[in-house]
Amino acid sequence: MRSRHIMCVSVQGHGHVHPSLGLVRELVRRGHEVTYVTGGMFAEDVRSAGADPVPYTSVFDEVHVPDVVEESDAETRMHLLHLQENLAILRAAEAAGDGSPPDLLLYDVFPFIAGRLLAGRWRCPAVRLSPIFAANEHYSVYEDLWRGNGFRHPAEVEAFVPVMREVLAESGRGDVSIREFWDEIEDLNVVFIPRSFQIAAETFDDRFVFVGPSEPPVTEPSGWRPPENGAPVLLVSLGNQFNEHPEFFRACAHALADTGWHVVLVIGQFLDPALLGDLPPGTEVHAWLPFEEVLPHASAFVTQGTTGAAMDSLRWGCPLLVVPHFATEARPSADRVVELGLGHRLEADQVNAPGIARAVLRLAGDTGVAERVASMRADIAASGGAVRAADAVERHLARGGGTPRNRPLAPETAGRPPTPPQYQR
Repeated sequence: MRSRHIMCVSVQGHGHVHPSLGLVRELVRRGHEVTYVTGGMFAEDVRSAGADPVPYTSVFDEVHVPDVVEESDAETRMHLLHLQENLAILRAAEAAGDGSPPDLLLYDVFPFIAGRLLAGRWRCPAVRLSPIFAANEHYSVYEDLWRGNGFRHPAEVEAFVPVMREVLAESGRGDVSIREFWDEIEDLNVVFIPRSFQIAAETFDDRFVFVGPSEPPVTEPSGWRPPENGAPVLLVSLGNQFNEHPEFFRACAHALADTGWHVVLVIGQFLDPALLGDLPPGTEVHAWLPFEEVLPHASAFVTQGTTGAAMDSLRWGCPLLVVPHFATEARPSADRVVELGLGHRLEADQVNAPGIARAVLRLAGDTGVAERVASMRADIAASGGAVRAADAVERHLARGGGTPRNRPLAPETAGRPPTPPQYQR
Protein backbone atom coordinates (compact mmCIF):
# COMPACT_ATOMS: atom_id res chain seq x y z
CA MET A 1 0.00 0.00 0.00
CA ARG A 2 1.24 3.50 -0.80
CA SER A 3 2.21 5.78 2.05
CA ARG A 4 -0.68 7.58 3.74
CA HIS A 5 -0.95 10.31 6.35
CA ILE A 6 -2.61 8.95 9.49
CA MET A 7 -3.53 11.00 12.54
CA CYS A 8 -4.06 9.41 15.94
CA VAL A 9 -5.76 11.27 18.79
CA SER A 10 -5.71 10.11 22.38
CA VAL A 11 -6.34 11.46 25.83
CA GLN A 12 -3.31 12.07 28.04
CA GLY A 13 -3.11 8.79 29.97
CA HIS A 14 -0.77 5.80 30.09
CA GLY A 15 -3.63 3.32 29.73
CA HIS A 16 -4.81 5.05 26.55
CA VAL A 17 -1.58 6.10 24.79
CA HIS A 18 0.64 3.09 25.44
CA PRO A 19 -1.70 0.40 24.00
CA SER A 20 -1.79 2.23 20.65
CA LEU A 21 1.94 2.75 20.20
CA GLY A 22 2.62 -0.75 18.89
CA LEU A 23 0.12 -0.11 16.08
CA VAL A 24 1.65 3.30 15.42
CA ARG A 25 5.14 1.80 15.29
CA GLU A 26 3.98 -0.85 12.82
CA LEU A 27 2.24 1.69 10.57
CA VAL A 28 5.39 3.82 10.50
CA ARG A 29 7.47 0.74 9.70
CA ARG A 30 5.20 0.15 6.70
CA GLY A 31 5.95 3.63 5.39
CA HIS A 32 2.99 5.66 6.64
CA GLU A 33 3.35 9.13 8.13
CA VAL A 34 1.72 9.27 11.56
CA THR A 35 0.84 12.39 13.54
CA TYR A 36 -0.15 11.79 17.14
CA VAL A 37 -2.19 14.25 19.22
CA THR A 38 -1.87 13.72 22.97
CA GLY A 39 -0.48 15.34 26.11
CA GLY A 40 3.06 16.64 26.04
CA MET A 41 4.19 14.19 28.72
CA PHE A 42 3.96 11.43 26.08
CA ALA A 43 5.93 13.25 23.37
CA GLU A 44 9.02 11.06 23.77
CA ASP A 45 6.96 7.86 23.75
CA VAL A 46 5.28 9.02 20.54
CA ARG A 47 8.63 9.88 18.94
CA SER A 48 10.05 6.51 19.96
CA ALA A 49 7.22 4.90 17.94
CA GLY A 50 8.23 6.99 14.91
CA ALA A 51 5.30 9.43 14.96
CA ASP A 52 5.26 13.22 15.16
CA PRO A 53 3.75 14.41 18.46
CA VAL A 54 1.18 17.21 18.54
CA PRO A 55 0.69 18.21 22.19
CA TYR A 56 -2.46 19.60 23.74
CA THR A 57 -3.00 21.03 27.22
CA SER A 58 -5.17 18.71 29.27
CA VAL A 59 -7.91 20.15 31.48
CA PHE A 60 -7.02 17.39 33.93
CA ASP A 61 -3.66 19.07 34.59
CA GLU A 62 -5.59 21.35 36.93
CA VAL A 63 -8.11 18.78 38.21
CA HIS A 64 -7.63 16.06 40.81
CA VAL A 65 -10.15 13.45 39.71
CA PRO A 66 -10.36 11.57 43.05
CA ASP A 67 -11.55 14.82 44.65
CA VAL A 68 -14.09 15.53 41.90
CA VAL A 69 -15.78 12.13 42.11
CA GLU A 70 -16.38 12.70 45.83
CA GLU A 71 -18.31 15.94 45.23
CA SER A 72 -22.10 16.09 45.35
CA ASP A 73 -22.19 17.41 41.77
CA ALA A 74 -19.68 14.86 40.47
CA GLU A 75 -21.98 13.58 37.72
CA THR A 76 -22.29 16.94 35.98
CA ARG A 77 -18.69 17.96 36.56
CA MET A 78 -17.23 14.71 35.21
CA HIS A 79 -19.38 14.75 32.06
CA LEU A 80 -18.44 18.39 31.39
CA LEU A 81 -14.76 17.69 32.05
CA HIS A 82 -14.93 14.84 29.56
CA LEU A 83 -16.37 17.21 26.97
CA GLN A 84 -13.86 19.97 27.76
CA GLU A 85 -10.99 17.51 27.35
CA ASN A 86 -12.39 16.38 24.01
CA LEU A 87 -12.59 19.96 22.78
CA ALA A 88 -9.02 20.67 23.89
CA ILE A 89 -7.91 17.67 21.83
CA LEU A 90 -10.13 18.76 18.94
CA ARG A 91 -8.58 22.23 18.78
CA ALA A 92 -5.03 20.85 18.78
CA ALA A 93 -5.89 18.36 16.05
CA GLU A 94 -7.60 21.02 13.92
CA ALA A 95 -4.57 23.29 14.18
CA ALA A 96 -2.34 20.46 13.00
CA GLY A 97 -4.62 18.96 10.36
CA ASP A 98 -6.85 21.61 8.81
CA GLY A 99 -4.17 22.67 6.32
CA SER A 100 -3.56 19.11 5.18
CA PRO A 101 -6.17 16.69 6.52
CA PRO A 102 -5.10 13.11 7.14
CA ASP A 103 -6.12 10.18 4.97
CA LEU A 104 -7.27 8.29 8.08
CA LEU A 105 -8.08 9.16 11.67
CA LEU A 106 -7.43 6.80 14.58
CA TYR A 107 -9.10 7.85 17.81
CA ASP A 108 -9.07 6.46 21.33
CA VAL A 109 -12.35 5.72 23.12
CA PHE A 110 -12.04 8.63 25.58
CA PRO A 111 -11.79 11.41 22.97
CA PHE A 112 -14.42 9.81 20.74
CA ILE A 113 -16.30 13.12 20.61
CA ALA A 114 -13.23 14.81 19.13
CA GLY A 115 -12.59 11.83 16.86
CA ARG A 116 -16.05 11.76 15.33
CA LEU A 117 -16.21 15.52 14.87
CA LEU A 118 -12.77 15.56 13.22
CA ALA A 119 -13.70 12.73 10.86
CA GLY A 120 -16.80 14.68 9.85
CA ARG A 121 -14.90 17.93 9.48
CA TRP A 122 -12.25 16.37 7.23
CA ARG A 123 -14.56 13.77 5.64
CA CYS A 124 -11.93 11.13 6.26
CA PRO A 125 -12.43 7.52 7.41
CA ALA A 126 -11.99 6.81 11.10
CA VAL A 127 -11.04 3.84 13.27
CA ARG A 128 -11.82 3.59 16.95
CA LEU A 129 -9.10 2.24 19.23
CA SER A 130 -10.29 0.53 22.43
CA PRO A 131 -7.81 -0.21 25.22
CA ILE A 132 -10.82 -1.22 27.32
CA PHE A 133 -13.85 -3.41 26.57
CA ALA A 134 -15.45 -2.67 23.22
CA ALA A 135 -19.06 -1.44 23.08
CA ASN A 136 -21.76 -2.40 20.60
CA GLU A 137 -25.56 -2.58 20.36
CA HIS A 138 -25.66 -5.29 23.04
CA TYR A 139 -23.04 -4.25 25.60
CA SER A 140 -21.89 -0.81 26.73
CA VAL A 141 -18.80 -0.43 28.88
CA TYR A 142 -19.81 3.22 29.30
CA GLU A 143 -23.04 2.18 30.99
CA ASP A 144 -21.03 -0.06 33.31
CA LEU A 145 -18.70 2.79 34.23
CA TRP A 146 -21.52 5.30 34.72
CA ARG A 147 -23.45 2.92 36.93
CA GLY A 148 -20.35 2.28 39.02
CA ASN A 149 -20.23 5.98 39.87
CA GLY A 150 -23.98 6.34 40.23
CA PHE A 151 -24.08 8.52 37.09
CA ARG A 152 -26.76 8.76 34.42
CA HIS A 153 -26.25 8.75 30.67
CA PRO A 154 -24.94 12.20 29.59
CA ALA A 155 -28.12 12.67 27.56
CA GLU A 156 -30.05 12.72 30.84
CA VAL A 157 -27.82 15.24 32.67
CA GLU A 158 -29.59 18.60 32.52
CA ALA A 159 -26.53 20.84 32.69
CA PHE A 160 -24.68 18.82 30.06
CA VAL A 161 -27.35 18.53 27.36
CA PRO A 162 -27.45 22.16 26.07
CA VAL A 163 -23.66 22.39 25.94
CA MET A 164 -23.36 19.17 23.97
CA ARG A 165 -26.22 20.14 21.68
CA GLU A 166 -24.41 23.38 20.85
CA VAL A 167 -21.19 21.50 20.09
CA LEU A 168 -23.02 19.13 17.74
CA ALA A 169 -24.85 21.96 15.99
CA GLU A 170 -21.70 24.03 15.48
CA SER A 171 -19.94 20.96 14.07
CA GLY A 172 -22.59 20.11 11.49
CA ARG A 173 -23.96 17.16 13.50
CA GLY A 174 -27.07 18.87 14.83
CA ASP A 175 -29.22 16.27 13.05
CA VAL A 176 -28.38 13.56 15.59
CA SER A 177 -29.41 13.20 19.20
CA ILE A 178 -26.83 12.95 21.94
CA ARG A 179 -27.69 9.28 22.45
CA GLU A 180 -27.34 8.55 18.73
CA PHE A 181 -23.98 10.30 18.63
CA TRP A 182 -22.79 8.33 21.69
CA ASP A 183 -23.92 5.01 20.23
CA GLU A 184 -22.45 5.34 16.73
CA ILE A 185 -20.16 2.44 15.82
CA GLU A 186 -17.31 2.74 13.35
CA ASP A 187 -16.92 0.22 10.55
CA LEU A 188 -13.56 -0.74 12.08
CA ASN A 189 -12.81 -0.94 15.79
CA VAL A 190 -9.39 -2.15 16.93
CA VAL A 191 -9.60 -3.58 20.45
CA PHE A 192 -6.41 -4.09 22.48
CA ILE A 193 -7.65 -7.10 24.42
CA PRO A 194 -8.13 -10.71 23.28
CA ARG A 195 -11.65 -11.68 22.27
CA SER A 196 -11.78 -14.21 25.13
CA PHE A 197 -11.51 -11.36 27.66
CA GLN A 198 -14.29 -9.26 26.08
CA ILE A 199 -17.66 -9.14 27.86
CA ALA A 200 -20.47 -10.50 25.64
CA ALA A 201 -17.84 -11.45 23.06
CA GLU A 202 -20.30 -13.52 21.03
CA THR A 203 -22.26 -10.35 20.10
CA PHE A 204 -19.32 -8.60 18.40
CA ASP A 205 -19.13 -8.95 14.61
CA ASP A 206 -16.33 -8.40 12.11
CA ARG A 207 -16.36 -4.64 12.65
CA PHE A 208 -14.35 -5.44 15.79
CA VAL A 209 -10.80 -6.79 15.59
CA PHE A 210 -9.49 -8.05 18.93
CA VAL A 211 -5.70 -7.84 18.65
CA GLY A 212 -4.66 -8.07 22.31
CA PRO A 213 -2.11 -5.80 23.98
CA SER A 214 0.99 -4.70 22.12
CA GLU A 215 4.54 -4.44 23.32
CA PRO A 216 4.99 -1.43 25.65
CA PRO A 217 6.88 1.63 24.40
CA VAL A 218 10.64 1.48 24.49
CA THR A 219 11.94 3.25 27.61
CA GLU A 220 15.23 3.60 29.37
CA PRO A 221 15.74 0.63 31.72
CA SER A 222 15.06 1.57 35.31
CA GLY A 223 17.77 -0.69 36.62
CA TRP A 224 15.33 -2.84 38.59
CA ARG A 225 16.47 -6.39 39.25
CA PRO A 226 14.68 -9.32 40.91
CA PRO A 227 15.99 -10.32 44.35
CA GLU A 228 19.20 -12.33 44.17
CA ASN A 229 17.93 -14.88 46.68
CA GLY A 230 15.15 -15.97 44.33
CA ALA A 231 12.35 -14.85 46.69
CA PRO A 232 8.85 -14.73 45.19
CA VAL A 233 7.96 -11.21 44.09
CA LEU A 234 4.70 -9.38 44.82
CA LEU A 235 4.04 -6.28 42.69
CA VAL A 236 1.59 -3.75 44.19
CA SER A 237 0.18 -0.74 42.32
CA LEU A 238 -3.03 1.30 42.40
CA GLY A 239 -2.38 3.05 39.09
CA ASN A 240 -1.81 6.73 38.38
CA GLN A 241 -4.76 8.53 39.95
CA PHE A 242 -6.57 6.73 42.76
CA ASN A 243 -3.41 5.77 44.63
CA GLU A 244 -3.24 8.06 47.65
CA HIS A 245 -3.78 5.30 50.19
CA PRO A 246 -0.66 4.95 52.34
CA GLU A 247 -2.43 2.60 54.75
CA PHE A 248 -3.04 0.13 51.90
CA PHE A 249 0.57 0.09 50.71
CA ARG A 250 1.78 -0.16 54.29
CA ALA A 251 -0.50 -3.15 54.92
CA CYS A 252 0.80 -4.90 51.78
CA ALA A 253 4.40 -4.47 52.90
CA HIS A 254 3.80 -5.71 56.43
CA ALA A 255 1.50 -8.55 55.33
CA LEU A 256 4.37 -10.56 53.89
CA ALA A 257 7.13 -9.44 56.24
CA ASP A 258 7.79 -12.90 57.67
CA THR A 259 6.98 -15.03 54.62
CA GLY A 260 10.14 -14.69 52.53
CA TRP A 261 8.36 -12.70 49.82
CA HIS A 262 9.88 -9.62 48.17
CA VAL A 263 7.37 -6.74 47.89
CA VAL A 264 7.62 -4.05 45.20
CA LEU A 265 5.37 -1.03 45.90
CA VAL A 266 4.69 1.37 43.01
CA ILE A 267 2.92 4.24 44.74
CA GLY A 268 2.55 6.90 42.01
CA GLN A 269 3.56 10.53 41.91
CA PHE A 270 1.03 11.94 44.38
CA LEU A 271 1.81 9.86 47.47
CA ASP A 272 4.67 10.92 49.74
CA PRO A 273 6.78 7.81 50.54
CA ALA A 274 7.38 9.21 54.03
CA LEU A 275 3.71 8.51 54.81
CA LEU A 276 4.41 4.79 54.59
CA GLY A 277 6.59 4.88 57.70
CA ASP A 278 9.19 2.22 58.43
CA LEU A 279 8.80 -0.78 56.18
CA PRO A 280 10.13 -4.31 56.72
CA PRO A 281 13.21 -5.68 54.91
CA GLY A 282 12.48 -7.02 51.46
CA THR A 283 10.28 -4.04 50.53
CA GLU A 284 10.96 -1.58 47.70
CA VAL A 285 9.11 1.69 47.11
CA HIS A 286 8.99 3.41 43.71
CA ALA A 287 6.97 6.35 42.40
CA TRP A 288 7.08 4.68 38.99
CA LEU A 289 8.51 1.50 37.54
CA PRO A 290 8.01 -0.16 34.13
CA PHE A 291 5.74 -3.12 34.88
CA GLU A 292 7.33 -5.12 32.07
CA GLU A 293 10.55 -5.22 34.09
CA VAL A 294 8.87 -6.66 37.19
CA LEU A 295 5.98 -8.82 35.96
CA PRO A 296 8.13 -11.51 34.28
CA HIS A 297 9.53 -12.19 37.76
CA ALA A 298 6.33 -11.66 39.80
CA SER A 299 4.29 -14.43 41.41
CA ALA A 300 1.28 -12.14 41.95
CA PHE A 301 0.14 -8.63 41.11
CA VAL A 302 -2.05 -6.63 43.50
CA THR A 303 -3.86 -4.01 41.44
CA GLN A 304 -7.17 -2.19 41.12
CA GLY A 305 -7.74 -4.32 38.05
CA THR A 306 -8.03 -1.77 35.26
CA THR A 307 -7.93 -3.27 31.78
CA GLY A 308 -4.41 -2.01 31.13
CA ALA A 309 -3.04 -3.48 34.35
CA ALA A 310 -4.85 -6.76 33.72
CA MET A 311 -3.43 -7.03 30.20
CA ASP A 312 0.09 -6.21 31.45
CA SER A 313 -0.15 -8.94 34.05
CA LEU A 314 -1.74 -11.59 31.85
CA ARG A 315 0.69 -10.96 29.00
CA TRP A 316 3.43 -12.12 31.37
CA GLY A 317 1.39 -14.95 32.89
CA CYS A 318 1.05 -13.35 36.32
CA PRO A 319 -2.16 -13.95 38.34
CA LEU A 320 -4.04 -10.96 39.74
CA LEU A 321 -5.34 -10.02 43.16
CA VAL A 322 -7.78 -7.25 42.29
CA VAL A 323 -8.73 -4.44 44.67
CA PRO A 324 -11.28 -2.27 42.81
CA HIS A 325 -12.56 -0.50 45.93
CA PHE A 326 -10.58 2.71 45.38
CA ALA A 327 -11.59 3.35 41.75
CA THR A 328 -14.95 2.46 40.25
CA GLU A 329 -13.44 2.68 36.75
CA ALA A 330 -11.60 -0.57 37.50
CA ARG A 331 -14.66 -2.60 38.44
CA PRO A 332 -15.78 -3.92 35.02
CA SER A 333 -12.33 -5.27 34.25
CA ALA A 334 -11.68 -6.49 37.80
CA ASP A 335 -15.01 -8.30 37.80
CA ARG A 336 -14.10 -9.92 34.48
CA VAL A 337 -10.77 -11.13 35.89
CA VAL A 338 -12.59 -12.87 38.73
CA GLU A 339 -15.38 -14.17 36.48
CA LEU A 340 -12.83 -15.83 34.18
CA GLY A 341 -10.84 -17.27 37.10
CA LEU A 342 -7.69 -15.30 36.27
CA GLY A 343 -7.27 -14.08 39.83
CA HIS A 344 -9.00 -13.44 43.11
CA ARG A 345 -10.69 -10.39 44.59
CA LEU A 346 -9.50 -8.81 47.83
CA GLU A 347 -12.74 -7.90 49.57
CA ALA A 348 -13.07 -4.60 51.41
CA ASP A 349 -12.95 -6.28 54.83
CA GLN A 350 -9.71 -8.04 53.85
CA VAL A 351 -7.76 -4.85 53.21
CA ASN A 352 -5.48 -5.31 56.21
CA ALA A 353 -2.17 -7.08 56.72
CA PRO A 354 -3.56 -10.49 57.78
CA GLY A 355 -6.22 -10.46 55.06
CA ILE A 356 -3.73 -9.50 52.37
CA ALA A 357 -1.28 -12.19 53.50
CA ARG A 358 -3.93 -14.91 53.31
CA ALA A 359 -5.19 -13.69 49.93
CA VAL A 360 -1.73 -13.50 48.33
CA LEU A 361 -0.64 -16.92 49.55
CA ARG A 362 -3.95 -18.49 48.50
CA LEU A 363 -3.66 -16.95 45.03
CA ALA A 364 -0.05 -18.07 44.60
CA GLY A 365 -1.05 -21.64 45.44
CA ASP A 366 -4.14 -21.79 43.21
CA THR A 367 -3.19 -24.14 40.36
CA GLY A 368 -6.53 -23.57 38.62
CA VAL A 369 -5.85 -19.85 38.35
CA ALA A 370 -2.34 -20.59 37.08
CA GLU A 371 -3.73 -22.82 34.31
CA ARG A 372 -6.34 -20.29 33.24
CA VAL A 373 -3.78 -17.46 33.25
CA ALA A 374 -1.51 -19.56 31.04
CA SER A 375 -4.42 -20.14 28.64
CA MET A 376 -5.24 -16.42 28.50
CA ARG A 377 -1.56 -15.64 27.92
CA ALA A 378 -1.70 -17.97 24.92
CA ASP A 379 -4.86 -16.20 23.68
CA ILE A 380 -3.05 -12.88 23.91
CA ALA A 381 -0.07 -14.21 21.97
CA ALA A 382 -2.39 -15.59 19.27
CA SER A 383 -4.45 -12.40 18.91
CA GLY A 384 -2.06 -10.85 16.44
CA GLY A 385 -1.03 -7.65 18.21
CA ALA A 386 0.25 -4.67 16.26
CA VAL A 387 0.77 -6.55 12.99
CA ARG A 388 -2.86 -7.72 12.84
CA ALA A 389 -4.06 -4.26 13.85
CA ALA A 390 -2.05 -2.61 11.07
CA ASP A 391 -3.32 -5.17 8.56
CA ALA A 392 -6.90 -4.28 9.51
CA VAL A 393 -6.21 -0.53 9.27
CA GLU A 394 -4.63 -0.88 5.82
CA ARG A 395 -7.54 -2.99 4.55
CA HIS A 396 -9.91 -0.33 5.86
CA LEU A 397 -7.99 2.35 3.97
CA ALA A 398 -7.88 0.29 0.78
CA ARG A 399 -11.65 -0.15 0.63
CA GLY A 400 -12.41 3.50 1.29
CA GLY A 401 -12.74 3.44 5.05
CA GLY A 402 -16.45 3.27 5.76
CA THR A 403 -19.07 5.94 6.28
CA PRO A 404 -17.54 9.18 7.61
CA ARG A 405 -16.82 10.52 4.11
CA ASN A 406 -20.57 10.44 3.45
CA ARG A 407 -21.31 12.86 6.26
CA PRO A 408 -21.72 16.54 5.38
CA LEU A 409 -18.65 18.65 6.03
CA ALA A 410 -19.13 21.07 8.89
CA PRO A 411 -20.27 24.43 7.51
CA GLU A 412 -17.39 26.77 6.71
CA THR A 413 -19.10 29.50 8.67
CA ALA A 414 -19.59 27.39 11.73
CA GLY A 415 -16.08 27.78 13.06
CA ARG A 416 -14.75 25.64 15.83
CA PRO A 417 -17.01 24.11 18.45
CA PRO A 418 -17.32 26.30 21.52
CA THR A 419 -15.49 25.55 24.71
CA PRO A 420 -18.11 24.66 27.30
CA PRO A 421 -18.21 27.01 30.25
CA GLN A 422 -16.47 25.97 33.41
CA TYR A 423 -19.06 24.35 35.63
CA GLN A 424 -19.79 26.53 38.63
CA ARG A 425 -19.77 24.56 41.85
